[in-house]
Amino acid sequence: MTELPDFEALQNSVKAEDFEEDPLPGWAGVATLFGTPTTSADRVDVGEDGWVVSGVPFDATASSRPGAAEGPRAIRQASLVFSSYLTSLGQWRMLDTRTGQSFRYRAPQVADAGDLHVYPTNTVRTFQAVAAESRRLSQSAPRLVFLNGDHSCTFPTFAGFRAGRLDRGAGRVGFINIDHHFDFGNWSTLHGPLYHGSNSRRISEIPQMRPEDMAFVGVGDVTKYDQYRGLIDSGFHIVPGSQLVRDGAAALRPLVEELGSRCDTVYVSLDIDVLDNASATGTGHVTMGGISTGDLLDVYEELRALPVGAVDVAEVAPRYDPSGGTAQIAARLLFEFLFRTECTPPEFAPWSDSASAEPLEQQ
Repeated sequence: MTELPDFEALQNSVKAEDFEEDPLPGWAGVATLFGTPTTSADRVDVGEDGWVVSGVPFDATASSRPGAAEGPRAIRQASLVFSSYLTSLGQWRMLDTRTGQSFRYRAPQVADAGDLHVYPTNTVRTFQAVAAESRRLSQSAPRLVFLNGDHSCTFPTFAGFRAGRLDRGAGRVGFINIDHHFDFGNWSTLHGPLYHGSNSRRISEIPQMRPEDMAFVGVGDVTKYDQYRGLIDSGFHIVPGSQLVRDGAAALRPLVEELGSRCDTVYVSLDIDVLDNASATGTGHVTMGGISTGDLLDVYEELRALPVGAVDVAEVAPRYDPSGGTAQIAARLLFEFLFRTECTPPEFAPWSDSASAEPLEQQ
């Protein structure tokens, strides 16, 4: 270009409305989950099968590397790259070339209610506020997404979700903890009974919670022998990460059948450190021997068969991952779980075992 364009003429040749339908790049836009509209917690309207999102930016019980309080904002920001996917891909039947599964993207209504109240130096008051506000959301929203800080936050978000569902007439509420650890500790010298390693135990102690309604998926760290034996003997479900790696996510099917037949709704909690640290560096606990991102995607595909009423993601600490990859993983996982629909088994070789499967012709 040898001369400047006539910018005044260019400016006058368009209207603001001409740009309204164009997507924004992944680093732009209002940082709500997937760029969805905001909503007030006391005036939720997302239809009969929508999702309401809220964050809990709290990490005061971290005992290794703090920073998970920054996770909710990082996941929201990372999710913006997917905000235009639904308009550009939603009309087509899609093929997942990793698994051979076909599906369509569908956009249920999603709204972001912002962050719940936290008090960084007062864990008990934080949990009171989070449980009360989660209960209010659970009373009115069809399904919930919680973007949690450290994993202690799952105790109050689950407690509030469960109470809200019981208010609405639910009978039994199941809980699945996808984590490299059991988080079944009882006491921390640093934090007392409420900390990131006790959330599952505190949930198990909620009145009328039953061991057979709770599951641990992906565990792979060392643990006390007597604790493991006690969990098994008490009736808790355990699917270790090594079993997922060996047998695939099909190892979850007995669990899914049991919880699906017993529970009216299920809450699924994800500690991002279930992934090997080589895949997800942005977390407070450095995990060695965790599962892969592909394994985790497959786990969530199996969980579609359950009446999932709430999901959370915890322990994303972006300061340890300058690439932003860990937050991207969390955002992509939520995107696929919320928006995939009409999922069908593989029908093409080499994914299908069917003798009738034919390879696609070479183009």
